[in-house]
Amino acid sequence: MKGPKGDPIRLDRPSDEGQRDALKTLWQVIAVIATVIAIAFLLYVLILVYGVMQRL
Repeated sequence: MKGPKGDPIRLDRPSDEGQRDALKTLWQVIAVIATVIAIAFLLYVLILVYGVMQRL
């Protein structure tokens, strides 16, 4: 039994291709965030090492 055309309860699922695209975009965002965090951490360590070397 099909519901009426404007049924507010029925939710349309995104297509499989749309889900794949959304997942790919999510992984790209995670990769960019992880890269930025890694670069910030390396800069922090570099500054710490530079500071320690200046005290010696």
